[in-house]
Amino acid sequence: MWAELNTLPLLPDISNLTATAVLGWYAWHTVSKTIPEVVKAFRDEIAASRAECRGDREALYHELAAERQQRHNDHIAIAQALDDLSQRIAARMN
Repeated sequence: MWAELNTLPLLPDISNLTATAVLGWYAWHTVSKTIPEVVKAFRDEIAASRAECRGDREALYHELAAERQQRHNDHIAIAQALDDLSQRIAARMN
């Protein structure tokens, strides 16, 4: 029986068609199902990571802004002290 099937000219064509159908299904499944699921999972993970770090970034930003404001206030105080000192020295000289 198998000898008769091997002599049929359609058997190679059917096996080629089956291989093509399997590869076609694999390509369709990869493009329509697998890749979109992977991309969605990646985007969800990145969004969660960004949200997790957002609070840390905001806290760091506020801390740096407070330090910058304190340095500014310190510089103004130093400038004022130097101005007062220079006025006292000028008053003593006169």
